[in-house]
Amino acid sequence: MISFIDGYIEEIRDGSVVIEHDGIGFMMAMSGNSISRLPGDHTKIRIYTLLGFNENTGLSLYGFIDKQERDLFIELNNISKVGPKAAMAVLSVMTPDELRLSVIAGDAKAISRAPGVGAKMAERIILELKDRIDVSDLSETSSDTAQTKAIPGKAVRNDVLVALTGMGFSGGEVLNAMKGIDGADDMDLDSLLGETLRILGSK
Repeated sequence: MISFIDGYIEEIRDGSVVIEHDGIGFMMAMSGNSISRLPGDHTKIRIYTLLGFNENTGLSLYGFIDKQERDLFIELNNISKVGPKAAMAVLSVMTPDELRLSVIAGDAKAISRAPGVGAKMAERIILELKDRIDVSDLSETSSDTAQTKAIPGKAVRNDVLVALTGMGFSGGEVLNAMKGIDGADDMDLDSLLGETLRILGSK
């Protein structure tokens, strides 16, 4: 399997990119999120890849800006009736962290924003991934993270603690920060993560 390609960006298209390596142009499908993070044409870059096979279309090469997106693509693609097209659609409208938060929160509505992904498929994705995804896998949290449902206060606090200790903060730092947040028990995961990070970042 081709794990990655080091080369120069030859052409960026809608849904794909061409990477030139040693005189060969490798065209690969790529999510909208990955494409939006690419530098300009003729810039040298490493693209992580996955080679897939379909009986109807033959071999297909998929490209990713980082390993975590590739890993989630593999997870999505392995779910029954999802496939590579739907997996790419999900990763085009959601970052890996947004998808993780939506799965943890059971937010099928957020996932079904992806073209071609209906409510039933979104629910299937949540069912299949909820036991495989850990909040500690979150790499970053931002104010525009996917909208999530409210989760009971204790569960939210525990998830925030796991996420932020996984990012390098000590348990004591996180707990002290959460103690200073008014209404923390009524916050959803997204809000409490963001507010806790704001307090930690101000110290």
